[in-house]
Amino acid sequence: MNIGPIDMVYCWCDGNDPAFQERKNYYLQQEKGTHDSDSVGNHRFADNEELRYSLRSLTMYAPWIHHVYIVTDRQTPRWLNTDYERVSIIDHSEIMPSELIPCFEASIIERYIVNIPGLSEHFLYGNDDMFFGRPIGPEFFFTSEGMPVVFVKYFEKFKKIENDSDFAKKYELVSTWMKSNLNSWKLLYKQYKKHEFYVLAHTIDGYCKTLFQKTMARYNESLSDSLKFRFRDDRDFSRALLGLDAYYSGHGVLKIIEPPSFWKKHVYKPKGYSWICYCGSEDEKTRKQIRRFEPYVFCVNADSHGRSEDKRAMRVFYEQLFPKISPFEIKGR
Repeated sequence: MNIGPIDMVYCWCDGNDPAFQERKNYYLQQEKGTHDSDSVGNHRFADNEELRYSLRSLTMYAPWIHHVYIVTDRQTPRWLNTDYERVSIIDHSEIMPSELIPCFEASIIERYIVNIPGLSEHFLYGNDDMFFGRPIGPEFFFTSEGMPVVFVKYFEKFKKIENDSDFAKKYELVSTWMKSNLNSWKLLYKQYKKHEFYVLAHTIDGYCKTLFQKTMARYNESLSDSLKFRFRDDRDFSRALLGLDAYYSGHGVLKIIEPPSFWKKHVYKPKGYSWICYCGSEDEKTRKQIRRFEPYVFCVNADSHGRSEDKRAMRVFYEQLFPKISPFEIKGR
């Protein structure tokens, strides 16, 4: 497989930083009462140094990644070795219009990562709480022709949307984040007339810069109104738009992720079986599942009901999985 260099892009913030909290609280006050607590709660922005361990996992299991870009707003991880030639901090001001800064909504920031100077044509994107769980190659994310593999899953409540009436009915049943997926579905339906409703598997995704730019241009007018949002909003669009547009236009390959059967999960795990993409919360169940199924890629979401002891337990778990300090770190920090 020879598709050229493949970079890795992370979005990261330190929600524990007083300056970050001041900016966030100021704009929340300006938009008082318009956001639910789950969308803007501190758990969405808290930093448990997941990025440190994600970079260790990258060093262990995906050393072929060419360069790492960390996209952030006036922050740098205190432990990051910024002298390391394979990492760059990209401030929001380098890639986003000034009127959108500060922005606390990942789906808005994600639209601009393609503007990173020097970003390779093929790149991976992930949040800082996503990890490589075992040796993995470029072919996991791209075909031999360089097309991205689009990892999706079915939403447990419905798999199809029949018409506008059905859309409106289902729209009222779901969370703010799921509404952003439905908004993306609606744009895709207008373009391709596909009734299936997929959401992205919560995992590291592969992208082609040229396709990314074409998709953003195709839906630019529809997306422009959502640029006023600094926080997660019902009217926003998820990045499922990017992956599914690549697939529907014939420039991507769809891979539907399904969890193991009850038998595999609780009784017998076949030899050599691994969960492809796993997502869990900061709890003991998640730690057990990751150890048992050794997923290729996994995500550990912060829980709005998480406790400080859960955070501490996860740090111990990360240290056990990824004990070796990586070149991305300053020794002793």
